[in-house]
Amino acid sequence: MEVLAPAGNKENLISAINGGANAVYLGLTDFSARKSADNFTLEDLKYYLAYAKTFNVKVYLTVNTLIKNSELNSFVDTIIKAYNLGVDAFILQDVFLGKYLKKLIPNICLHLSTQAGVCNVYGAKLAKEYGFSRVILARETKLDDIKQIANIIETEVFVQGALCTSLSGHCYFSSFIGGNSGNRGYCKQPCRKKYSYYNNKGEKLTDGYSLSLADLNLSSKLYKLQEIGVKSLKIEGRMRSKEYVYFASKYYSNLVNGIYDKNLEITLYKTYNRGDYTLGLGFEQDKNFISNDIQGHKGYFLSKISKIYSDELLLESKIPLTEGDSYKILSNNKEVGNAICVKKNDKLVIIYKGDVKIGDSLYITKDLSLSNLITDKKLDVNISVRLKIGEKLKLTANAIEVFSENPIDIAKSHPITKEELTKNLQKTDIYPFNPIITFENFDENAFIVKSQLNNLRAELYSKLFYRKNNIIYDNTTSFYDFSILKLNKFNRENSIIISTIANISNDINNVIYSPCDYSEINLIDEFISYYKNKKVWLYIPPFLSGEDLKIIDNYVSKFYGVFIEGYWGLEYAKTKDLKVFIGTGLNIFNNVDINLLSEYKSVEQVTLSKELSSSEINDFTYDFTLLNNSEVQIMDLIYCPFNKDCKNCKYTNNSYLQDEDKRAFPIFRYKTNECRFKIYNVASLYSEKLTKYNQLYDLTTKNSEFIEDFTNKNTNQEKSQSFKNLTVGNYRKGIK
Repeated sequence: MEVLAPAGNKENLISAINGGANAVYLGLTDFSARKSADNFTLEDLKYYLAYAKTFNVKVYLTVNTLIKNSELNSFVDTIIKAYNLGVDAFILQDVFLGKYLKKLIPNICLHLSTQAGVCNVYGAKLAKEYGFSRVILARETKLDDIKQIANIIETEVFVQGALCTSLSGHCYFSSFIGGNSGNRGYCKQPCRKKYSYYNNKGEKLTDGYSLSLADLNLSSKLYKLQEIGVKSLKIEGRMRSKEYVYFASKYYSNLVNGIYDKNLEITLYKTYNRGDYTLGLGFEQDKNFISNDIQGHKGYFLSKISKIYSDELLLESKIPLTEGDSYKILSNNKEVGNAICVKKNDKLVIIYKGDVKIGDSLYITKDLSLSNLITDKKLDVNISVRLKIGEKLKLTANAIEVFSENPIDIAKSHPITKEELTKNLQKTDIYPFNPIITFENFDENAFIVKSQLNNLRAELYSKLFYRKNNIIYDNTTSFYDFSILKLNKFNRENSIIISTIANISNDINNVIYSPCDYSEINLIDEFISYYKNKKVWLYIPPFLSGEDLKIIDNYVSKFYGVFIEGYWGLEYAKTKDLKVFIGTGLNIFNNVDINLLSEYKSVEQVTLSKELSSSEINDFTYDFTLLNNSEVQIMDLIYCPFNKDCKNCKYTNNSYLQDEDKRAFPIFRYKTNECRFKIYNVASLYSEKLTKYNQLYDLTTKNSEFIEDFTNKNTNQEKSQSFKNLTVGNYRKGIK
């Protein structure tokens, strides 16, 4: 199995290679989903690609943000330039852009990002059909589905690092509360703040960091992943330290090679550990899944506190101290203080701050000694030297030969020695080589100008270093015309998403049923019968496992078609010969997406992304649908926020999530094989300017009385007055 490590900057790329990673993933300053990372430029990418290839390490470029119409030419140009430099694969979120790139550059290698939500065999089949060679699975994907997917396409699975609380690619929390879109690389992680869940009785169901998930660690399950055919083990963390990258790479590389090192495991805890780790959702939700008490780095437990003197701590056990080490102090698993190791009166002591008591636990969060354990990897290079008077100096390494500009002269005073020549050649400058010098021929009376020797050495190492970067692509290929196509294909109809039966006005033709329980066939039949004079669609969430789909397979053909929120729904609908309504979850962002969807005869309606601005929307034709005058779903939770305590669950309809400012975010629970949750924004979405387009009203959390009152109001302005709070959202300014 491949160990794939993060390279958020140049230092971390080298750390990953030194740690033994087989591949690294990195981003450029543009089109990367980690804008806050240092990232790379095209100008310096050439060097770092060659650095990786020196050690047979592959480089995957993340270009996994949503691409606007105004960026399409720049995006394609960037891909071509990076391809020419020798990037091994490109990681994309937009499956439609991937299909276009594969047509433009047939030999390009594409990996489909976790943001595309591949979670079942239909997602795998679609990716393969579109030209992708690998899928990076949704972190929530079940083991049985991973096994089936691995039989279809090469599969990459996250094994270490941070977990997003929402299904990746379907979180709009940061986007709607501050205009910083995770889908564009600007997520501000509002999920890592404190929240509480309440039911409609006002009972507090959870407290603390209720949305913050523990870090993933699947090191104990690698045998199982290997058994089911996983190809690549992905370490998350492009924003983390070089120590984390190095030791995570080393730890997993050792495990893949059958080596378990307890000290390395401890070291990994020290470099970053949020919540003592979880096995994630592939192995069923465990008690550590939600890191309710600790939001950030918890570190590694060192000792209980035995005594407290003024601002100093004494510990139950003696531990080695390093000046500058940092600590976190916990009581009942909650942070109560912090500490640092300083030198005081020529003695190392631990100085603390906070409400600390005897018996509290000390965890180390920054161990400065770790950086001393990082070793640099060098490539042994056998260099043969031929130094013969009257001939040009020849250096040979790996079938590469370089020659001095002029023949070698007889020394007039000081001939060059083997020691001097060897010392010169051992200066590798920016190249990660360990020269091993042998002499094919050496005249002891020879002389060579030092500058000429330096130039020759630089030429040899440069040719050795860049020898594998020899991809040539003819980029004179005519680009696709990205201008608008007036397709006039899609119907002019208003639509509504609801979870309960209600009387709906005649101007709404499409009724989309989002069931509270997908196994309640009687209720589903009743719903279809009630709206027999309208087009009734089944709402297909962005994440459904193979077991979930078995439930839906029993009755999906009774509906007019399916309303899909994930790419995989296209393949599912094709297999079942169903009509398709594209939801906002596919994040239709540009004309490439639209043009490809127009080729599907089954697609009747297409909803544009809710992260586009009104001016960007106006670039599209009027035949498309917009979410407007509507609730706004901002997260999809594919887990139970209440620790799966089903017997004692106090969740009720109209439950909500409350932040520290007392703002209430509505919650909708639905059941497939297990409970899942949608979280909605505190304010509903409304733009008067955009009412000229087809309207999609999402009233999933609303009761029948609200729905009837809303739909029977005559104007969009009247409809908007049904909501307590309104926002124009991203429709005003869009996202960066």
